[in-house]
Amino acid sequence: MKKSFLAIALSSSFIFGSVNAYAQAPTFGELQTIRILAGQTIGQTLQTGLGLTDLGILSNRSGICSTLVGGIGAGFVSAKGDAGLTFESIVDEKAIGAAVDRVASKPAVYLAFSGEKPREENIVLLEKTLEDMADKKYTGTVIFHATTWGQKQPADIVKGNAKVAAYLSKTPMNTITLDLPNKQAVLQKVTLNGTEFKLEELGRVTMRDDLVELFKRAAAPKK
Repeated sequence: MKKSFLAIALSSSFIFGSVNAYAQAPTFGELQTIRILAGQTIGQTLQTGLGLTDLGILSNRSGICSTLVGGIGAGFVSAKGDAGLTFESIVDEKAIGAAVDRVASKPAVYLAFSGEKPREENIVLLEKTLEDMADKKYTGTVIFHATTWGQKQPADIVKGNAKVAAYLSKTPMNTITLDLPNKQAVLQKVTLNGTEFKLEELGRVTMRDDLVELFKRAAAPKK
């Protein structure tokens, strides 16, 4: 696969590395701005880097994830005017089945479960979503959002769920990771052997300085 054009960064302390202590925390609006800008680039990259022209997106129903997905969707359809896009936000476990049905015909599904929701709630939604995709034998590409991956949600799920582990071991997967010290974001191919994930770098690009500083502020201890 060709090196992808990528400029993605999403705030979360577990993937940032060291930051300046006691920085001024970004406002909620600044956190949303990060998602808008990053989301647009994610959407464009899913076309230019992975060659996708049709996409499903599933996320939790939070302000941060909704802002992110709006940016992803806008970037995706702007990169190619006739691109297909279907988005569903999942409010609770009861909504998962219908949401998966809506994206089941897509060649790739982007899973974004993070935002301001607690990690424990996100893991439940992600696990049930993956179980439903396994039951319905979805064979397209599964793409984990940077924060979803960085929180090790998929890693924890496969250790305790044999059905999901078996499903993902046969499923094409991608994710995004951050190399904040070098101000770069990385598009990764993901494979699963047993319960161990392996990453293969597909491409990287330098991130904007202003975004990097906002991410550092988001990860730093609060004053």
